[in-house]
Amino acid sequence: MAIGGNVQRYKIYAFVGAVTIAALWLVLARPWSVPNDTSFTTWNSLVAFAALAMLCDTSFLRISFANISSSVAFVPLMTGILLFDHPWPMLIGGATALFVDSFVRKKPPIRIWFNTAQFMLAAGVGAEVYRLLGGRLLTQDFSLNIPAFLGLVVSYFFVNSGSVAIASATSSGVSVREAWNRIIGGSLMYDLFASSLAILLAFLYLRLQLFGLALLVIPLFFVRHMYQMNLQLERVNKELLELMVKAIEARDPYTSGHSLRVSEYARSIARDLGLSTKQVDQVESTALLHDVGKIYEEFAPLLRKEGKLTPDERMLMQRHPSRSAELASTIGEFRGAVALAIRHHHENYDGSGYPDGLAGEAIPLAARIIMIADTIDAMTTDRPYRKALTFERTMEELKKFAGKQFDPRLVELVANSANLRRLLGATAEQGGSPVHALGAWVARNSSPWRVVRNTSPAKVG
Repeated sequence: MAIGGNVQRYKIYAFVGAVTIAALWLVLARPWSVPNDTSFTTWNSLVAFAALAMLCDTSFLRISFANISSSVAFVPLMTGILLFDHPWPMLIGGATALFVDSFVRKKPPIRIWFNTAQFMLAAGVGAEVYRLLGGRLLTQDFSLNIPAFLGLVVSYFFVNSGSVAIASATSSGVSVREAWNRIIGGSLMYDLFASSLAILLAFLYLRLQLFGLALLVIPLFFVRHMYQMNLQLERVNKELLELMVKAIEARDPYTSGHSLRVSEYARSIARDLGLSTKQVDQVESTALLHDVGKIYEEFAPLLRKEGKLTPDERMLMQRHPSRSAELASTIGEFRGAVALAIRHHHENYDGSGYPDGLAGEAIPLAARIIMIADTIDAMTTDRPYRKALTFERTMEELKKFAGKQFDPRLVELVANSANLRRLLGATAEQGGSPVHALGAWVARNSSPWRVVRNTSPAKVG
């Protein structure tokens, strides 16, 4: 564990060093344009834009992936590229990250270092692309080159979000593709809309100077409010689902936390399969809701019964996948693939399962994943009649029934999954319940970065 942790740390430092070298090279690549302004108008403007960027960056929003946050600091940072010559946009970006992370968020040195470097790099690359595409610094005639501005936006997004995605993937264990997708998420249209405010900010500044900056503060925080509403809606929906699942599992003390653990195992398997971010999320939601139908009163006596179920009681219990799918289908987002996978999560690979006797590839992939994740949790959790099995013993049972109950390809993947082994943790290795091990895994593998996804400027913090 220590060796693996050191390797991960070295990778992070190597990447931060590479970003830093790239940023420094861009700073020194071209001659500096030092304002020769006896009235200090340009200097005052530089300070004002830096202050506005810092103000925007201190008002951040948390999102759910890898402790990421977002702000709208990218608007004044992009505007600086339109108005100021090299290297001032880069220095404004670096000063923003350095000040906010050091004195407002009080983050560890490695995070301050990375955020400062990647803000500078994103601004530097954006400015170079803008210049190479024919963009010129805006003056009172406000002759804006739209293709050059679009190139600025795309390159800024690419460098900023890409560097944060690599940092998050290195520290959290997810793929770069998934980290990137979760950072960009469904906010792309918001980002493009908000980026246009950089043009408005430049226009107001050229016409009204510092008063123009003050005028745009309200629209900037309106954009922030739109992000906040979207993020809160996502968070509330997920919390409501988890609350409903906890209410169901409260009927049976032996399944407390079961669905949450199954959803974690299923997500790990889906990631190992290389599924897309959307598919991973679908698998996770399906696993979380796979037993939701047990909330119906018809199952309450069976869940409370301590002895074995009678044949009639087993037949009744076998209705819970169908009932779960029916209940999940009442939510529009879960109709279709999610509800179908919930319905079939007790189908055996050889066709001997229920409710429809599907076999092989006819069983939805998410259902086959949940069948294995569900079994892993059942076997590695303490029960009144036995102690939890070790990971090795659990894998032996899965292999024994591969091709019968389980998809053999998935069994092979799970048996060789380092991620799943870490997820179960050392407690499961010793035959204990994975509940505490899961918490330890989350603590070990949560990203040490707090990515501030300025929705363009993602920022690790």
